[in-house]
Amino acid sequence: MPVWLQTRYGVERRAVVALAVVLVAAAVFAGQHFWSGRPQSVSAPRVVRPQTPFPKKEETATAVAGSASAAPGGEIVVDVGGKVRKPGILRLPSGARVADALRAAGGVRPGVSTEGLNRARFLVDGEHRQKVP
Repeated sequence: MPVWLQTRYGVERRAVVALAVVLVAAAVFAGQHFWSGRPQSVSAPRVVRPQTPFPKKEETATAVAGSASAAPGGEIVVDVGGKVRKPGILRLPSGARVADALRAAGGVRPGVSTEGLNRARFLVDGEHRQKVP
């Protein structure tokens, strides 16, 4: 360490090394903090729909060509609550959306806004919609 630095500021070599270690540790911590806080892309969740089971060998010979395009016959059970006319547990066909559940619950009460509600979202079996805004 230069003599002029020691005489002017009164620092020893140990103090300069300790300060350098602290500054490097702070720089590493700041870099890690900003690296982990960067925006990351998020993918939308997959919509899982029930699939029709494979037909038995006997049924394949008599299967109609248009039967593959038929909708699966399952149903889902959801619990709708909040500001709807008839809250409660509803049985809907699989592939139903939030708008279908609202319609099955008698619609929303007068003066209720559904602006913040995604009415096009698919419902999941066993889902509970806490409240309609």
